[in-house]
Amino acid sequence: MAGILIIDDDPDYRQILKEIVEAKGHTVYEAAGADEGMKVYLAERIDLVISDLVMPEKSGLDLLKEMKIVRPDALFIIITGYPTVETTVQAIKEGAYDYLLKPVDTGHLTGVLNRALGTLELKRSIATMKGMNMALLISIPIWLILGAIIALFLR
Repeated sequence: MAGILIIDDDPDYRQILKEIVEAKGHTVYEAAGADEGMKVYLAERIDLVISDLVMPEKSGLDLLKEMKIVRPDALFIIITGYPTVETTVQAIKEGAYDYLLKPVDTGHLTGVLNRALGTLELKRSIATMKGMNMALLISIPIWLILGAIIALFLR
C-alpha cells in the first residue's frame, strides 16, 4: 500500500483523516505543521501528501512548492476550510493533484485518493517501460556484434 503524509495543525482533524486513510490499508505519517511535514517527507517513502492550506508556520501552497522542488512528481492534495478561487487556481498551477474543502466527505476523499494513487502507479509503470525500452535499444548493437562473431566462427 501507499505511504501517505497528513499535515494539519488541528490534531482532531488530522486524526479523522488518519482514520479514513488507514481504513483503506495505507501507511500514514503525520505532521502538525509544514516544517515537521517536510522532515517526515524527506525521511520516509511518501507517495502522497494531504496538507491543510492554512497553517501557522507556512501555507500548504508554500509547502507544495518546496516539496515539488525535492520531488517534482510528488502528489499533493490540499484541504482547506477557507477556500477562495485564487488559492484554488494557484494550487492547481503549482501542481496540486486536487483541492478539497473541509469537512471532507469520506467517500469523496477515498475517490480522490484512489485516483491519485492510480495516477502514481501509471507514472511508475511508464518509467519502468521507458527503462526497459532503453535497455532493449542499448542491447541491439551488442546482439548484432555477437551474432556477427558467431557467424564468423561457424564458417
